[in-house]
Amino acid sequence: MHMPEPDRQAIADQVRLAASLTQLLGTECVIADPVALRPYESDGLTAYKQPPLLVTLPRSTAEVATVLR
Repeated sequence: MHMPEPDRQAIADQVRLAASLTQLLGTECVIADPVALRPYESDGLTAYKQPPLLVTLPRSTAEVATVLR
């Protein structure tokens, strides 16, 4: 299976992005710690695992809209 190359700019901006999202959602709704990201590295396709850059856990549709903006 050929997967696309990672976006190097997004990886470089991970800390800034996590800080921005934490300001919007709160610390309990943003996961950026590499160990805490492990459960999110696969969506059931276990042949391919890749930890995400970060995870957000919005509590409402308004917060989902905020994250997407």
